[in-house]
Amino acid sequence: MAAIFDAGAETVPSVPRHQVVLVDGRTFSISDEAGEMWAPTHGLVHDDVRHLSRLQATVEGSTIEVLASTSPTPLSAVIVGRVHDGRNASSAVLTLRRWVAGGLRQDLRLQNTSLHERRWTVRIEAAADFAHVFDVKAGRSSPEHQPVQAGPGWMIEGDGASLRTDISASPAPDRVDGLGGAFTWHLVVPPRSQKTICLTIEPVSDGIGAGLAFPCDVAPADAVPMRRLAEWRSQVPTIVSNDPRLPTVVDQALADLAGLRIVDRAHPDRIVIAAGAPWFMTLFGRDSLLAAWMTLPFDATLAVGVLHALSELQGTVDDPRAEEQPGKILHELRRHGGGGPFADRERYYGTVDATPLFVMLAAEAWRWGALTPADLSALSPAVDRALDWILGDGDSDDDGFLDYRRRDEAGLSNQGWKDSWDGITSADGSLPSGPIALVEVQGYAYAALRGGAELVAPMGLRRSVASLEAHAAALRERFNAVYWDARGWYALALDGRGRQVDSMTTNPGHALWAGIADPDLADRYLDRLMEPDMWTGWGLRTLASTMEAYDPLSYHNGSVWPHDTAICAAGAARYGRWDVVDQILGGGLDAAVEFDGRPPELFAGIARSEAPMPVAYPSSCSPQAWSSASVLLLLRTMLDLHPVDRLGLALGRADLAGLAELRIERVVCAGTSYTIDVSDGAAVIEETGTEEP
Repeated sequence: MAAIFDAGAETVPSVPRHQVVLVDGRTFSISDEAGEMWAPTHGLVHDDVRHLSRLQATVEGSTIEVLASTSPTPLSAVIVGRVHDGRNASSAVLTLRRWVAGGLRQDLRLQNTSLHERRWTVRIEAAADFAHVFDVKAGRSSPEHQPVQAGPGWMIEGDGASLRTDISASPAPDRVDGLGGAFTWHLVVPPRSQKTICLTIEPVSDGIGAGLAFPCDVAPADAVPMRRLAEWRSQVPTIVSNDPRLPTVVDQALADLAGLRIVDRAHPDRIVIAAGAPWFMTLFGRDSLLAAWMTLPFDATLAVGVLHALSELQGTVDDPRAEEQPGKILHELRRHGGGGPFADRERYYGTVDATPLFVMLAAEAWRWGALTPADLSALSPAVDRALDWILGDGDSDDDGFLDYRRRDEAGLSNQGWKDSWDGITSADGSLPSGPIALVEVQGYAYAALRGGAELVAPMGLRRSVASLEAHAAALRERFNAVYWDARGWYALALDGRGRQVDSMTTNPGHALWAGIADPDLADRYLDRLMEPDMWTGWGLRTLASTMEAYDPLSYHNGSVWPHDTAICAAGAARYGRWDVVDQILGGGLDAAVEFDGRPPELFAGIARSEAPMPVAYPSSCSPQAWSSASVLLLLRTMLDLHPVDRLGLALGRADLAGLAELRIERVVCAGTSYTIDVSDGAAVIEETGTEEP
């Protein structure tokens, strides 16, 4: 996923594995395994601005050896180290605890393990460069600013008066060096005792604080974000299985999705999902819609929140610079001025797929019984306008297919999910000219038209069921006639002259998921999809290794994207290809486990036969919403779990023999909670209660 005004050719700094990444909505922090912030990608970011670019703690005259580092929740971390002073093998234990929400709190505890009084000088350096996250991603450096006294605390002020970082400490430091940005404490610790330094950092924009959730005088467990997280975790489904991979990766996925949730200040009861840390901690049309779709059986509130937020940001005018058109769903939201609700931020609409995905999600949320009568009424005008765009402006050359062409040089040249500048290539490596009609987008449009037909009655839409179904049928017929390549796959796209962009990719797998493919052609494509030039053993390459533009370390031309692989598995399930589903499931779960239960945004397309582990992509987002949610989609696909007439649940997979035993509790459909048991090749679905609306 590329970002608005973010040139794809710019160098993106690496985010190594085993970093400490904490997220809570629009706030996140990145440090090394020891908790130190010093590298180009490190810092505390709030609302797309880095309010802390350096945070380093030292014990003078000593070295610190990290013994353990973990993140028990998405917004907290614990790091334990051993302090060496050159005279004693282990003179002290240093424990660093960190929490992130509306800022950062850090507790540094020094425990004297000896029988003698010890004296230590602790020095913490802090600085901020107030760089925009785009500049951080592009590797552009900015001058750092140092703390200055401000009342009982300190602040770091940016250029101008609109941005600053407030710092407080308990106990107060013995000395503050403004030039070096260093706080110093002289600690005297009795035998077998300990002392703790609490430091808090709160971002401030236009005089409004971010809302520090963990001040030093509040027990972290009692803070609102921790209570909110605990409440959420008590409500989402749980899974047990004799396949140890499943509980591990599902639990981590739910934890990561919890941390990526964003509360809109203008609508505190509305929860949406950010795309991913570190580069995309904001509402993205495509990413948020797909992640919410994948998460529906586990947490339907995300779908409801995303639909409402995007409906209020839906395009209303024709603005080429923002790629806005009436009825179009936005691509991303970015910080433009100071805080405030989503509506006060920079909007960019350069995406061809978010609009049909919006209608698809609305229909799927309705099938799961997630939309109340009030939701249906409120969303109805937006669905009508989205369908108007799909059947109108979305087809710029009137050839019957949704397409895109960049209308402003500052925007994205490619506007599907492979939106890097070179993400769409022909088999010979050449770049096609627009307008470009992507294969998967035609599938999304087909599913949107069919979903719109289902919503006509409950939403009172303007168009008739017959009209929408006729449009869908005509699109399906044209699609299968025009996109099929005689070599055995669907073309990636059509170019501006109606010619096939003929590379072999995973994109058609999305079209299968949407149901637009003819069964015989779908079968042939799936056979081709699982050949060695596409299947790595860990997941599917986005581009076959036999194509000219293939590069296993590229962003979109041969790397593996877990969400993409999972959608292809869902496409295979739709056409009854359980052999493909099971092969993808096994590789995908293995890859997730190799990444400590957290599949990243993407990883290298290097085959399992070449390397015994999946190879990380250096600047991949992690956690990333649709990658985390892809684990949930794999589980859903493995069983073909789906709602039936908005009244209950069913498993569409008839043959469950060979699947692991598992039990999923608290799956909610239409206000009723269910438990699903799979054992000895049979499944039992049991109602277990009624959920509060």
